[in-house]
Amino acid sequence: MALKLATIFAHPDDETFGTGGTLIRYARDGIAVHSLCLTEGEKGWAGVDDKIVPRELVGPTRANELAEAGRRMGLTSVTCLRYPDGGLADVKEEWVVRDIVRWLRDVRPEVVIIWGPDGGYGHPDHIAAGERSLTALELAGMQRYEPELGAHWHAKRCYRFVASADLIDRLSSLMPQFAQYMETLAVKPQRWTRDRLGAALDVRGLMDKKWDAMQAHRTQSPDLKMWQRVRESEPAALAEEAFIRAFPEPGGPPLETDLFAVVRARAAAASRSS
Repeated sequence: MALKLATIFAHPDDETFGTGGTLIRYARDGIAVHSLCLTEGEKGWAGVDDKIVPRELVGPTRANELAEAGRRMGLTSVTCLRYPDGGLADVKEEWVVRDIVRWLRDVRPEVVIIWGPDGGYGHPDHIAAGERSLTALELAGMQRYEPELGAHWHAKRCYRFVASADLIDRLSSLMPQFAQYMETLAVKPQRWTRDRLGAALDVRGLMDKKWDAMQAHRTQSPDLKMWQRVRESEPAALAEEAFIRAFPEPGGPPLETDLFAVVRARAAAASRSS
């Protein structure tokens, strides 16, 4: 049976723009990759060029774009919930957590990727998504918690996606308006220097495939133009996707280059001993 990787993010482009190279890598390796998005991103951009999507259709359109991006990345499944974009933190936590637990118990992944503690760059929806996901991961493994949501399941490893200090610096230098936007947020991004990371995956060879998946998010044209500038001017900034560990051994070092190395090694050892 194939190993499984799951992502839990807030908006339809989070997994593509943020961790697309990682997802493509593991899908190519035969890992079954499943994605859960908590909102449809209905507050996002409403069109591309002169083709404007009616505001009431932005959410469904972005959910469809995520499905197409998932197809291009080779994902096994994409699920998009409909919690309010821009207001995830205001939703009763119990509701969101229960939905995530139900999904985790259905998918049953060995490895899970969620947003880091600062939400990448301080976005409140991202922060809320990470917090709710951590709670759900703990509860999903408790047999006594809501058994009607499915048989309990313990994910073996959880990683939190972060924007490395190098990436933030390069984006801020290339686009001062991005730095100005971050200053308006209540939570400022942490300085995720290399000595604080738990994993860094080299995705240089997957950038063309990742860019193709990113372009599926057609309504998000301003963001696509931003990333195009980065790709052309600072390609080294996109060479890695960075993570810290949530569990086990939370935090940073030792630095890993394969999110499944420990899982595979332990599975092999168990197979030899049986």
